[in-house]
Amino acid sequence: MEDEGAGGHESSERWLVSYADFITLLFALFVLMYVLSNSNHVDQTRAMSSVQRAVGVRPEHGGMRPDLGDSGQTTVDEIEKLAAVQERVGAALKHFPNSGITMRIDERGLVISLSAAKFFASGAADIASEQLPALNAVIQMIAPLTNQLEIDGFTDAIPIQNGGSFRDNWELSAARAANVLRYALSVSAIAPRRMTLAGYGPYRPIASDQTEDGRALNRRVEIIVKPTGVKK
Repeated sequence: MEDEGAGGHESSERWLVSYADFITLLFALFVLMYVLSNSNHVDQTRAMSSVQRAVGVRPEHGGMRPDLGDSGQTTVDEIEKLAAVQERVGAALKHFPNSGITMRIDERGLVISLSAAKFFASGAADIASEQLPALNAVIQMIAPLTNQLEIDGFTDAIPIQNGGSFRDNWELSAARAANVLRYALSVSAIAPRRMTLAGYGPYRPIASDQTEDGRALNRRVEIIVKPTGVKK
């Protein structure tokens, strides 16, 4: 005769199996979050795309939807291409220490940032002649690409003094971006249709305008190498 209590004891502990699975998945999630928080943009994109492929998700404009096809590989490929460009530009800039040029990859593409403190006099839009060799090195590396290029100008929030060449920071930021764009066209074979520009004035800060160091970071011109899938 079977022990009637044995079946009841077994069923009462089945929840432990589901609970253990849940704890395992939760631990894996925290490990993934920790890894992503300590990695660069390229590694983050690669990791997220791996997760998307594992669960059968393909990125779409405006969100993601389940699919059986290759998931997100184009995004990973584009980011890795931009990372290769970043490496080549970085190698070229090793000949120009303290150039005032920094780089990063974000959702817009490869962002090559020119510090206004190095490239422009205060309140002026002409490129400093001593910075042209470093700028030439950047242009030589990106000119052969087919990617769209965007030149963006930014300032700090300190108003322009009366009597200057520009009415406000809008004009100054746009003029600096335009001069970088025109210079790039003059020394390379970059097709003008590949290039756009914008002046944002003080309205896209990356640091606090309450300190001199923060204001110095905000004064910049960015050359953005967009992913090849972006047409404008």
